[in-house]
Amino acid sequence: MKLQRPQYLMAGIILLILGIQCLYVDSYILTAQTSAVLSSQLDIAPAHVDNSTTSAKEPDATDNNLEPPTLTGSEEGEQTGLSNQNKTSDFSGKYTLILPDWLTWAFLGASGICFLRAIPWLARRKE
Repeated sequence: MKLQRPQYLMAGIILLILGIQCLYVDSYILTAQTSAVLSSQLDIAPAHVDNSTTSAKEPDATDNNLEPPTLTGSEEGEQTGLSNQNKTSDFSGKYTLILPDWLTWAFLGASGICFLRAIPWLARRKE
């Protein structure tokens, strides 16, 4: 079966979308169910979650920075400790899939080739 021009065009569009997605997304955190299945198949434990990059001044994902924080002294320390524990418990036991840098360029390059094959005057002719 030989691919036709519309099929090359569709493959190029799909590969372009995957390439752009890989360009903007660095890693994926798998769900608990997927992590459990993967753990049973691979016998590799998920990596430990490290909160060393989380600063005390960093707002939560739900905070939209419209109002300044009003916590004082000991309340702020308690709140920061609780948010770090929540982040650790949210990601503990889950696998993180980190995409390699070359994957983006491979998808974009393959999409470029598919787009070139979809152009009528560049496609191979039957003789």
